[in-house]
Amino acid sequence: MSNDFLWVEKYRPKTIDDTILPARLKDTFNAIVTTGDLPNMLFSGTAGLGKTTVARALCNSLGLDHIVVNGSEEGNIETLRGKIKQFA
Repeated sequence: MSNDFLWVEKYRPKTIDDTILPARLKDTFNAIVTTGDLPNMLFSGTAGLGKTTVARALCNSLGLDHIVVNGSEEGNIETLRGKIKQFA
């Protein structure tokens, strides 16, 4: 299935500048993109806040590959053995 099939995927922001964030957060994320040094990050919060969008935008801006693992659906050892190990 193509990502363009879903409206939310088609119009998901591709860069940090396209996101709707407070200025201080945009500045922080843009500084990461500018330096090219991506630290370990943990995004938390309720659904719909933009955690995945920001993570994908950072990876797109830095030219990095990424994998999405939904911890509430895939938080088991089989995910580690299969999906994550294959990606790594």
